[in-house]
Amino acid sequence: MNAKKLASVRANNEFGGNNMNQKRNGTMFLVSVSMTFIFFIVLIMTGGGGDYPTVMWILFIGFGISSLYFYKKAKEILEEKRIEKQHETVERLQRLPNYKSSQEYTSVDGDVTLSIDETNKKISFVSLNSYKDKVYSYHDILKSEILTDGVSVTSTNRGSQLGGALLGGLLAGGVGALIGGLSGSTTSQEKVKKVELNIIVNDTVNPIHKIVFLESYFSGYAKDSQEYKDGYNTAYHCHQLIGVLIRQADEEDKRKEISTSSSNSQGNVSVADELRKLVQLKDEGIISGDEFEAQKKKLIG
Repeated sequence: MNAKKLASVRANNEFGGNNMNQKRNGTMFLVSVSMTFIFFIVLIMTGGGGDYPTVMWILFIGFGISSLYFYKKAKEILEEKRIEKQHETVERLQRLPNYKSSQEYTSVDGDVTLSIDETNKKISFVSLNSYKDKVYSYHDILKSEILTDGVSVTSTNRGSQLGGALLGGLLAGGVGALIGGLSGSTTSQEKVKKVELNIIVNDTVNPIHKIVFLESYFSGYAKDSQEYKDGYNTAYHCHQLIGVLIRQADEEDKRKEISTSSSNSQGNVSVADELRKLVQLKDEGIISGDEFEAQKKKLIG
């Protein structure tokens, strides 16, 4: 196992240990809150604890204090985990050859980071669930799309002939079916559980990269809530930035197409002019018919 993979495995093991601690503290927190609530109801129903008011009040206060303790511990573990993920991401970005990150956007769980190298015109995806990081040029970006609860909200894709052909090939290969399946689902108009950015790249092995900027496993976030606004605004900003990179790649493709077309046109004019000169030389008797045919073959190729 190489050093890069070993470092990633070690980091994932550490994250796994923190996950277990987080789940354990989370479970204890829920138990404490539940017991506090139960004792509170009992206190109300019995008029202050019934035959054992002192015991009931002690238990009520005890479970209340334990709830606060486990809540605090869970927050501390979450913060430690966030910092560890951040450090791991920074280290992996620094190890990328010929790459200098100028902008970074990280998913809400900290597992996936989109980075942009404006100097070398590259983007990268660092996923802490994988030991192999992906680096692509701007020209490899084919499409960017925001989805809320699986429904496409807005998208931008390559418009040049080359970019369109590449995207069409990926869609024909099965990516289109996946995106279509996501777009066909339904979402609540009042609350949203998930906001994600999907970026399709010219990579047949791993064509879709997902970055989740908002996620709830419960009832979801109201669209007028600050959590939803922050998550969606981050996704939208990132989407617009990817759109700029796509337009830059399209403009470069168009300039190349114009340059190639101009060169071909100039080449054709040059051959035609040379042929006219040869015909004139032949008509004036300066060159023979055989010489004319030989020179014509050279020009036409």
